[in-house]
Amino acid sequence: MEEKHHSMISRIINFYAKIITLLIVILMISLISFVTLMILGRYIPFIPRFLWTDEGARFSLIWVVFLSSILGIREGKHFYVDVLPQDLPRSTEIILRTLYYLFAFSISLIFVLYGRRFFLMGFMQNSEMTGLNLGTIYISVPIAGISWIIFLLENIFIDLNNAKGNQSRCSH
Repeated sequence: MEEKHHSMISRIINFYAKIITLLIVILMISLISFVTLMILGRYIPFIPRFLWTDEGARFSLIWVVFLSSILGIREGKHFYVDVLPQDLPRSTEIILRTLYYLFAFSISLIFVLYGRRFFLMGFMQNSEMTGLNLGTIYISVPIAGISWIIFLLENIFIDLNNAKGNQSRCSH
């Protein structure tokens, strides 16, 4: 029963990561399109200079940064930097990994708690060019924090499972 429950959670987390990856692809295409349209509008006389493309590019970039950071946490490529030799004693490795998780959780909680305030502040504002509610941009901060926590918990589970000598089925 526990293995079945673990497998279902693993599938849900993998699906969530695939959704994030798809959103990053869509937003990158949007970002490239907005910037291309801005450049073409400057240098080709018959293409109008749309003012909203600058805002669209900025909004796309913000979301790409936060969504990419979520996947970076999942894959251990964001906060955990390998600056020490790889052949450390097991006890030192465990201590460093624990410190990493504590630091990452602390940052995640800051993003969740203060990101909520940030979102509520942005929710009361609209952008100048498009009239888009800025809450749609500001909510990226708490979403990133919550997602970081989800993927940190997944990584801790994988680490604990590997420490027991079991190979985890939660492959990314």
